[in-house]
Amino acid sequence: MSDPAVVYVAPRRAGGFWFLLLGLLLGVLLGGFGARYWFQGEATRQFNTMKSMLQNELVEARAELAASQAHIDALTGNLMVEEGTRKGLESTLQSTQAELGQAREHLAFFEQLFPPGKQGAVSIRGLEAKRQGAGLQYRAIFMRNANNAPKFEGVLQFVVEGRADGKPLTVTLENRPQLEFDAFQRSAGILNLPEGFEPDKLTLNVLEGKAVRASHTVDVAPAE
Repeated sequence: MSDPAVVYVAPRRAGGFWFLLLGLLLGVLLGGFGARYWFQGEATRQFNTMKSMLQNELVEARAELAASQAHIDALTGNLMVEEGTRKGLESTLQSTQAELGQAREHLAFFEQLFPPGKQGAVSIRGLEAKRQGAGLQYRAIFMRNANNAPKFEGVLQFVVEGRADGKPLTVTLENRPQLEFDAFQRSAGILNLPEGFEPDKLTLNVLEGKAVRASHTVDVAPAE
């Protein structure tokens, strides 16, 4: 009986295993570094995108804040203007009321000085005249006993006495304002004078048609 055949198996070298293990480790390390750099790049891109969005939102917020501030400033300015206008109107109203009170006092004073005329008679209760540049400024107050009397309708006639070229001269001015009132009326204005004319006295006539219903003369005051 013959001996069984013996099979010889050559042992593998241990170095191949270690090379394989080293390759796996290098692959893992390289993959880790690659993944790290990829994640870092992706995170950087996301950070830049988020930063850009936040910057845009900040710019928009600043623009809205500036617009709101401008609107607030405009409203504040309007309130200041309205407050100034209100104070100006209040001051004007107070001044007008004071002038009205003075006029009423003057009217009562004049009524005591001058007895009332006949029914519907017109009287000149006050007249002032003074130089105003090249013209003549006047102010007048008219009254009448108007109980149950129709409205008076007439015109004002101005006669000025003075000098021209060193000689006395009396001039009837062309200014003829209408006068229509019931009981009380004020009139004021600037009268045009002939060139080179120096006025001394002013006579104011109240005409109804061609009839003189009232007349008053005053000295002309110099310009202030």
